Amino acid sequence: MEPLDESQLRSLASLLDDSDPRNLDLVSRRILSIGEPILPYLDELLRETSTEVAARAEGLARRVRFKNLKADFARLAAAPDPDLEAGAWLVCRFGYSTFSPGPYVQWLDRVADKIREDSYPTPDALFQKINWLLFHHMGFAGNREDYYNPDNSYLHRVIETRRGIPLSLSVLYLLIAKRVGLSVFGAGLPGHFMLGLRGAFGLRLLDVFGGGRLLDVGEAQRLLLRNGYELKPQHLEPATSREMLLRMLRNLISIHQKTGDQDTEDMLSGLAEILVTSGPRLLEPPQ
Repeated sequence: MEPLDESQLRSLASLLDDSDPRNLDLVSRRILSIGEPILPYLDELLRETSTEVAARAEGLARRVRFKNLKADFARLAAAPDPDLEAGAWLVCRFGYSTFSPGPYVQWLDRVADKIREDSYPTPDALFQKINWLLFHHMGFAGNREDYYNPDNSYLHRVIETRRGIPLSLSVLYLLIAKRVGLSVFGAGLPGHFMLGLRGAFGLRLLDVFGGGRLLDVGEAQRLLLRNGYELKPQHLEPATSREMLLRMLRNLISIHQKTGDQDTEDMLSGLAEILVTSGPRLLEPPQ
């Protein structure tokens, strides 16, 4: 079938104002089969038409963009160790379909450049500088007042608002630490994600939600116990990027379960399934 030109695409999108359900179904199917090329004309309808037609256009545009996002997620998940930063930006695209990571990648690069302006005699000195810059100078902190806001899981919104949850703040820290050569790892503690640092001092845990405070294992264990969790040895092993991305999606799934948004929950579950079933079978429970 020949691709439609600009005039034909605009005319097809305009048929969403039809009141006949059978015609609407045919138009919707044709729009979904065309995919991305028709998105600009669906976006036009959002700005120029009645609420009902705009809602139809918005729903179809969301389905087209989600189809593209699933394909990008599948490509990411096929890697043995999916790229954490690329995956975090894809999660942002789920919540904000027209999101572009460029400005936020540049922001991370600028933060890393600022850190590299000084020299650091020890890894601990570098760690202290990152902590000071993020939590004191820039004011990043845990969002205790609005913990279950979905924006706390979208990295670009965390950068904009300076607020997040333990996992998103940890991912932000990891991406900066990677740029400046500080060796830290994600520690998937139940209910409270942290970062791990190993050195001559042994293992310490960085609580980014708590403003960058350092805890030893005993202190972390007591923190978890207060919240009804038990610290197990596997929680102190480095979390893979796949596990962190899956946890980001599951956090969002939980939020939308609470609000009763079944469509969004199902879409997020589809992305989570891609992560679980693609690539090496890393997420199976031990036998």
